[in-house]
Amino acid sequence: MALDFGFRNFDTAEADQWYNQELMGEAIASYFEDNFDHQCIMDDEEYCTNTCARENLRVSTKIPPWELTSIENIRRRAEASRKIVVGFCDDESSPTYPMDVYYIHAPACWDGWHPRCNGVKNTLPLREAWLGMEAVVGTDHNAKRIGLSNVRPNELRDIIHFVRDREATYDGVGPPPRMPDALQAYADPLRPANELRTICKENGIEFVSYSTLGTQHRMRDGSNPVLDNPQINEIAENYNRSPAEVVLSWAIHNEMSVIPRSTKEHHISQLSNLLNWESFLNDEDVLTIDALSLN
Repeated sequence: MALDFGFRNFDTAEADQWYNQELMGEAIASYFEDNFDHQCIMDDEEYCTNTCARENLRVSTKIPPWELTSIENIRRRAEASRKIVVGFCDDESSPTYPMDVYYIHAPACWDGWHPRCNGVKNTLPLREAWLGMEAVVGTDHNAKRIGLSNVRPNELRDIIHFVRDREATYDGVGPPPRMPDALQAYADPLRPANELRTICKENGIEFVSYSTLGTQHRMRDGSNPVLDNPQINEIAENYNRSPAEVVLSWAIHNEMSVIPRSTKEHHISQLSNLLNWESFLNDEDVLTIDALSLN
């Protein structure tokens, strides 16, 4: 459904309690096979262009913390995920069509985060796991970019320092040290993740916000103080937009990438109005929403 409305950027994960990367891969493959001639087409400069590349298809996924058992396993999981979500894109012009971002979903397991995390202890330290992530891009080319998710500010800073320290002494052997290209974190107007966003901005890391529309609040007690907020609803009325569009526009204004989730056609249609990823809010509106922060 999202593909019909023009979306070409998708986010998923191996963690099966919240995501189904297999189903996503199958759905995207089916859409492309039904709607595009999956042939190698010669462009004006007479070289072959890939169907998925022409459509700018970007699919990101995440390795769960219980799979961070070795550098080799990180690389294996990335290869397997690539085949699942974008393997159908492979052709003679792009034999290994890459994922967009491959994320570490969480730096470690803790009881209660996911049923498969309960009792898991023997996983790699985050620095060692990052070496495996660098190989995913620099050696295996299974992803264009790599990133982190659900990390604390001190953990993000440590990986930045780890990369920079090795950049100074890199001798060309093995995959080069690589900064995180992207960071996924929970951020909404009430909990805007200011410290993480600042670190990302200072270091050229894309900040990708999830649960931007108040999902985390709703999961706790069923309420949604983000979309039900009076100031946000007043702004929405002024623009004849939905509260969700206002919140996403606020995030875009604050240089966040957003990955909203919906299964409802009218919501997806509303979200498609923001596909140019330009904020329609003025500075006063943004300041009003910024002031809602509980941080």
